[in-house]
This record gives sequence, structure tokens and C-alpha cells, in this order.
Amino acid sequence: MQFCTSSYEATGDAPPSPTLECNRENPPSEESKRWFHLVGADAVFLVIASLVFLTARQGLLDDPGLGWHLRNIDAMLAERGWLTVDPFTQARDGVARPWYSNQWLGELPFWLGERWAGLEGIAAAAALTIAFTMRCLYLMLRRDGCPWPLAVFWISQAAMGVSCSWVARPNLFTLLFAAIVARICVLFHEGRVSRRQTIWLLPLFSLWANIHGGFLAGFLLLAATLVLELSISFLSANFDERCAARNRSRDLLLLLIGTFLASLVNPYGFALYRWVFQLLGDPFFMELHREWKSPDFHGKGAMRYEWLMLLFPFLLAVGRRRPHLVELGLSLLWFHFALTGFRYVAVWVVVVIPLLARSSLALPWVDEQMKRFRNGGEGSRWSGVPRDAVPWFGSILGAVLLLVLARGVEGRLAHHQPDIFPAHALDRFLRIHREWQSEHGRRPVVFHSYDWGGYLTWHGGPGFRNGIDDRNEVQGKEQIQEYFSILETEPGWDQKLERASVVFVCVDVNTPLAHRLAERSSAWRERYRDAWAVVFERIPHSTDRP
Repeated sequence: MQFCTSSYEATGDAPPSPTLECNRENPPSEESKRWFHLVGADAVFLVIASLVFLTARQGLLDDPGLGWHLRNIDAMLAERGWLTVDPFTQARDGVARPWYSNQWLGELPFWLGERWAGLEGIAAAAALTIAFTMRCLYLMLRRDGCPWPLAVFWISQAAMGVSCSWVARPNLFTLLFAAIVARICVLFHEGRVSRRQTIWLLPLFSLWANIHGGFLAGFLLLAATLVLELSISFLSANFDERCAARNRSRDLLLLLIGTFLASLVNPYGFALYRWVFQLLGDPFFMELHREWKSPDFHGKGAMRYEWLMLLFPFLLAVGRRRPHLVELGLSLLWFHFALTGFRYVAVWVVVVIPLLARSSLALPWVDEQMKRFRNGGEGSRWSGVPRDAVPWFGSILGAVLLLVLARGVEGRLAHHQPDIFPAHALDRFLRIHREWQSEHGRRPVVFHSYDWGGYLTWHGGPGFRNGIDDRNEVQGKEQIQEYFSILETEPGWDQKLERASVVFVCVDVNTPLAHRLAERSSAWRERYRDAWAVVFERIPHSTDRP
């Protein structure tokens, strides 16, 4: 009796083709029939989820926007509907600014995680999202014919490359969806995905539009693929290739229209696009933060993704395999974005990793080393899910265990880095704020560091209104410019504070504003100071002048 298994071999320029390998002597063992069989994808998921969870004390929870992401859900529950007015920042001139909670579905897992296990629960939600993305990438590489050791190597490089974006925010889901859409585009060009199989991108875009504004990246991937297919339909020397590319172009155009319509299934309809482009279309905002600027290759940890950028052209040059136009075009497009904006680096990594893995397998030395790991060879237990095994069992069990662990270590593992979020000082500031509000019967006007607004919203409670936070589309250019002019004590800074009736100032101890207020002891008294932050309160009826 013979037993057959299918595998993939990547050869030359053509996409991997299935081959049939038969084992005539060794029938499946009793171990391989176990329904709880652990496979390579499960191992990847468990290892990466564990590693990411441990970074809960090293920056995973220190994104400035995490706080208002969490409180968005609470504000929606309080309003019993979708938000159209900002509930977090103190109104200017008595007018609240517009605010759309368009990322509500991406915020929900972190909100649930906080309620399950506090900071550790949020870290677990982020860790599981990142690990799931890497698991999907691993399966893509395996189905491209990569033996498991090579697939594990490239997933480790992918994990390092995207670690620059390991923060608990909805943008983590954009990495997953961008990898999926790029994969569908490549497989559709290769004929490994049919037109009917691409239809499930419609519900994916509906979800994506409610999870994160990065759904525009999906449209960019589809539109770029359409342009590349049109180029083939006009420029290819082969008549059959031109006809096939023309048919794919037609299907992609319909798919692009369909995904656009699907994205309108959101609380704000077409207004969502105006809201997203309000931020992305303003050069002032694009130059305001480091994440929108080119990567700093001299910065700490830059080699995590820089080495992939160097490896990309090297493998294309020395490898025997020549990538087809679609996978090369999409990789080059996002390579361009990664060089012009740090925020796009992680997206480029998940798009390019399958191409790098394919190209590396075509290197003679690598191909020779990997022969013994193909089906039937060493490590075959990691090759796939046996027929009788429950798919995803290991990953689901690992996710449950991680959530249980997060609950068990709640309050003992995760914390904020004080040089980013001086939590003790900010908590002290909130207590002083509440005491003043209770004594005077009204909410004091506050001025604080830009990056701390989200934390203060997070822990300040429903009655707190921050002075400013990192939601640039809400704050507006004028407010942000005024904030920096006060922080840097440019001429007129004190009049601006007085005109706004600011009662409390909470800023970094090393800012010019902190030094100037410390000099004005007749106008401002110091309420708290530590190595990172200082809190000042205005002395009532002060006549202090510059």
C-alpha cells in the first residue's frame, strides 16, 4: 500500500508547481494521526506571541494614541452611537472640534484586553495580532515551496523588520491586511487564485475600513496591480500573455470598484474618505512627526529593517529566479514609500518577504541545503497538518494560554517607560486636577506635553479634558503651532497662557517652558517634580509681568 503527500517546489521563473511524492514503505504513524498535532505554523505563532508579549515593558504600550483609542469605545458607549464631536480635548472658543471614531473595530480588541487584564491584557491583544500576521506569512512561504527551516528564517527577519511598529494600536491590523491583499494580487497574476476567489476581499475591505485608515494601502496595492497588468497587456511580445493580462485587468478593475463600495459600509459612509484625507493630504501634518518622515538609519535598531533593504537588490541580482512584474512592482512601490516615510517600513516588509524567500530558494547553495528538508526528509513533522489533526489547534490553545497568563501576571509585567510616559508624574497631576475641580466646582484649563494627552485621557476619567493630543486632524494646524510656540517660550507665550486661562502646566522638566515657569515663582508655584516631569499651578490674582 502506498501513501502520497503533496508538496511544492519553486523552480526558475515559473510559480511553484505541485509535485506528488509517495512513501511506499512507511504508513502514517499513530503519532501523525493525533488530532492535537503541533505544526510549524503553530510554533511560529507561539514563539512570536511570547516574544512580543515580553516587550510590554519596552515600548509596546507607549504609543501616544493608545489612551484615546481605548476611551473611544467608552465614549461611544456613553453616546450610544458613533462619535461626530471630539469628547476628549477642551473646547476652544466654546466650540468642540469634529471627531470620527472610524477605527472603532480595531480599538475593540485592545479595549477588551484592558478589561480582561489591564496593561497585560492590552499587550496580549497586540502580541496575538502580530503573531497571527507572522503565522499567515509563514504559511504563504510554505505554500510557495519553502522548506520549514528557510521559512522560519525569513519569518524571523520579517518579525525583526516589523518590530519598529510593535505598538498597541489598530495599525497592526493594516500589516495583516496589506500582506493578504499583496498576496492575492501576486497569486491572481500567477493563476493560482481565480476571479471568484478574490471576491472575499470585499468583506475584508469592509472590515478594514472600520479598523484603520490604512485601508487606503489596500486600494493602492490593487490599483498598482491593475496598472502593471495593463502594462503587460500592451507591452508584452507574447499574444497569449497580452490577452491573459487584458482579462486580469478587467477583473481587477471590477474588484477595485467592488472593494471601494464595500469600504462604504462604515458609520460615516463616503465622509470617511474626507476625514482620512484631512490628515494625509496636509503637508504640515506629514512633516510634524518622525513616523511620516524618512527612516533614520543612524537611529537605534535601524539595522532591523535596513539589512532587508540591502538584501532586496542583492538577491534580485545574484539569484537565478527572476520575479514577475507584479511581485517586483508591488515590492518596489512600497520600497519607495518605506524610504520616504518610516510608517511604511513595516508594510514594505510584509509585502517583500515572500519575494525574498522565493529568490533565496533559487540560490544554488540554499537549494542544495534545503533538499533534505523537503517532504519526507528531516523535520517533516513541521511540513503541514495531518489529515486527522484539528487545524489551528496549537495556535488557538497558545492564544488562550497567553490570555490566561496575562490575567495571572496583571499589574506585574507591563509598564510604561518613564522617559516616554512619566506615569507617576501624570497620575499625580490628575490627582491635583481632581482636587482643584472638586474645590472650585469647574474643570481647570490645562497645558501639557503633546505626547501625554492620550495617557491623560486614558486615566483622567469622563470629566477630564486634555489640552492637546496627537490627533492632528482634531487639533488643527493653528492649535499645534500655538502649542509649540508656548513650549519653546517664543515671544508672547505668557500672554497666550493667560488668555487661555490656563491653571495647570505639566511638561517635561527639560523644556524651555519648565525653566521659565520655575523662574516666575510669584506667578506659578511648583506642585510636583521628578526626573522626567514637573507640574505648575498658576497663583491666583497674579500680577506678574515679563
